[in-house]
Amino acid sequence: MNKIPLFLVCFLSLSGAIIASKVSAEAGSLSVEDAVFRPGIGNRPGVMFFKLSNSSDMSKALISANSTSALKIEIHTHDMKDGVMRMRRLEKLTVDAQSSVLLKPHGFHLMVFGYTASEEKMSVTLKFDTEEQISFVPEIIAYGSK
Repeated sequence: MNKIPLFLVCFLSLSGAIIASKVSAEAGSLSVEDAVFRPGIGNRPGVMFFKLSNSSDMSKALISANSTSALKIEIHTHDMKDGVMRMRRLEKLTVDAQSSVLLKPHGFHLMVFGYTASEEKMSVTLKFDTEEQISFVPEIIAYGSK
């Protein structure tokens, strides 16, 4: 019978957990999938996109986001006014019961100001009006690389 060294099993298990955490995270009835962070160029803010799902029977509102790798994170959307696309800050983002909200370019997104991390990963925590929280590690993709 083949025996796999214990350290190899642990390494592969941990590697899988780290990879999985970049793709998705769950906390109770809330989940984040396909999280991507694009750091800004120079002093410009970065932007974060992902799918936020709520499997509960009640609506929940995202009220804030934070990271030790950023000075500030705001919830934003784009809207068209007088033929001009503008970004607008939101106080909250509601995720209806049994539904999902897609944060994507030209729609809902998180603006990340003062990204300070020199590492290749960052942890982000979302806070909701129900006092629930969910943390995740987005994939970091520099502009022009994908």
